[in-house]
Amino acid sequence: MNSESRSQGHSRRAARDAPPAQSSAGPAPSRPAEAEARARRQLARLRFDLHDGPQQDLILLGEDLQLLHEQLAGALSDSAVREHILGHLQDLHARLAAVDADLRRISTLMVSPFLPDETFTSAFTGLIDDFTLRTHIAPAATVEGDFDVLTDSQRITLLALLQEALHNIREHSGAKHVEISLIADAGSVEVQIRDDGSGFEPETTYVRAVTDGHLGLVGMHERVQMLGGATKIESRPGGPTIISVRLPAVDAASG
Repeated sequence: MNSESRSQGHSRRAARDAPPAQSSAGPAPSRPAEAEARARRQLARLRFDLHDGPQQDLILLGEDLQLLHEQLAGALSDSAVREHILGHLQDLHARLAAVDADLRRISTLMVSPFLPDETFTSAFTGLIDDFTLRTHIAPAATVEGDFDVLTDSQRITLLALLQEALHNIREHSGAKHVEISLIADAGSVEVQIRDDGSGFEPETTYVRAVTDGHLGLVGMHERVQMLGGATKIESRPGGPTIISVRLPAVDAASG
């Protein structure tokens, strides 16, 4: 990617950042509709920024590594040293490819993390089945209420949050038991994920996640907050960990 294509990427970002044209015609949109439209714009902007920025930089870095690999292969005469250095370069290239794959996966999730023709409960069941297959732990799940009334943004946010929470439990907690509660009523949608794993210090972990750029925990909170909801994380070293989320129902939010 040359400077011209980088300039085009910056131009596209500038165009996306420009405020939308205002129109005096037609009724004012409801607050839930405004929140959902804003969430969609922010997710779309993030997807394009990932594509135009970090993903393109990774492609260029990969090409530079490959060129360096070829140059060193011809320049190094000592076979032992050559194999050692080229092996390290291959490892770096593999790690770079893994980061690029993660960014592409995240970019795809910004558009549609779950199939649009799939119900919320079936998508939730799919997450549970995948977690059970990977960990041999079957979460105790309670689902009450009608989740078909969720907006697209609410649905995507809750499923992404559940996916991130289960990922963290699988990778970091060492839990043996997991409980998940989903309750939807006329006023709100509430989710609670509890595990008996090793636990952590929430405030310290949150600050470290922001500093290190590990935005899973941070992203969960921001996605829910963006839709007028709240997230509460209760944990301590030794466990348990309880993540509680509340989103206002559509009717409650518009009232």
